[in-house]
Amino acid sequence: MDLDAPDVDALIERCNTLHEEVEHYVTAVDASQKQAKIPCPVEYRTLRSDFKNELAFLNKLKSANHPPEKARHYAVSSNLLYYEALWAAAKRSSGLLAFRKYFYWNRQKGSRVNGVGLRKGAKQGKTSALVDIVAADGMEWIRVSTISEKRLLFDLAKLGWQNDSDSDEEMDVAPSTNWEDEDDDDQVEIVKNARELARAARANPMRGHAPRLRYVLTRITTGKLKEVDMVLDKMRAVGVDVQCANEIPDTPSLEEALPNLLVDRSRTLSETLNIDCTILLALISDISHGECEILDWYPGEVRAQILEERKEKLLPTHLYPAIASHPMVTTQEAADQMNLIVDTLATDKEKIRANLLLAQRDRQNVSPDELLKEWLALSDHPAPKGFQLPIRVEPSNIDKRIGGLPAVAKKLEAELGPLNTSIFFYGWSTGLTTLSSNRARAKQIERLINEMGLKDGEAGPHIWLCGESRSLIAKHGRRRF
Repeated sequence: MDLDAPDVDALIERCNTLHEEVEHYVTAVDASQKQAKIPCPVEYRTLRSDFKNELAFLNKLKSANHPPEKARHYAVSSNLLYYEALWAAAKRSSGLLAFRKYFYWNRQKGSRVNGVGLRKGAKQGKTSALVDIVAADGMEWIRVSTISEKRLLFDLAKLGWQNDSDSDEEMDVAPSTNWEDEDDDDQVEIVKNARELARAARANPMRGHAPRLRYVLTRITTGKLKEVDMVLDKMRAVGVDVQCANEIPDTPSLEEALPNLLVDRSRTLSETLNIDCTILLALISDISHGECEILDWYPGEVRAQILEERKEKLLPTHLYPAIASHPMVTTQEAADQMNLIVDTLATDKEKIRANLLLAQRDRQNVSPDELLKEWLALSDHPAPKGFQLPIRVEPSNIDKRIGGLPAVAKKLEAELGPLNTSIFFYGWSTGLTTLSSNRARAKQIERLINEMGLKDGEAGPHIWLCGESRSLIAKHGRRRF
């Protein structure tokens, strides 16, 4: 009889606890996403399904009424230890986006990774890496392993490593200066996995940089065995942060961790916000501030926005929570574009809001308190606590700023056009978050930066993308005769 084999009832109790926590988390994610309208929904289905299947397996094992010794034998094949380690690592993280997701570095089955030829170690048949947890809003990838030191030493022995004094000299030899010159087949599984993560991360950059990599080893201790430490060094050589059992911090309770686990884009906002033209228009639109009748001459886009607003209010649900009490700025070009549209299409109330928003024209010398008072009188929605008017208008000075931006800025300037360049480059160069509902331009910026990459220490523009836009309600000038 295997005295170390787990008791089935104990496993079921642990798995029930795990399953309940995950279901609680999923409920919170669904509620958060419904309210915040996150552009990329959290991919939790695999996690939920795996945990549910594990619980079903254990319950089936119990109901089979096997003799105790046989039941314990089957219980050894349970993946619960791994799932517990994965969930604990998740609770020590933040901004969870996906679980047990594969990322690819060679989708075309050719021999290049983002324009970089595959080296000797990367086998043609292997083109993906499993990431257990995509965290930090996509900026960190986490892999979890419950391999034991005993099993690792066994795997090393199979590869020809010797644990005796004759091998000390060989083991003290410095590792290859380039891990990609080594054959992956000569490495133990966790080293192979670390290298696969590095290749996939390089091919799937976030904001111009490969995601940070963390490998959690829950049953291995660093500084204990020379052979194990050499394996850990090989993993670190690819840029992975290796976290061993003696380095893992305490895991918080779900109640403590939950606010951090949810994707909250407001956590990364700059103190002052750069407001682009699309958000300026959304802030002054009649659609955003109250019930609007749909008239027969309204364009289809305006009709759709009015219907959407009836289902979900843009200001109290999306824009006001993000803006909160942050000071706001906008570029002169964005303000000029808004005013051009206002002068052409705006209703009387929209014109007043535009002047209040920027303290311009007949509201130029009005105090902030009076601006806010008038603003609230023209809206069905209360403003957030500390809401600051007016938005300060600043010259973009792009010609002076572009020289201090990464090289990709020149390419972007040619593609974005003067207005969008002034808006996004101003936020980029000053380190401000740009609030925008211009999804096409935001994706264009992301694509080019990821294609061209950024140097160490460089960062791309930080853009908070609103999932909805609002047009001006339109006066009779839009009527089609």
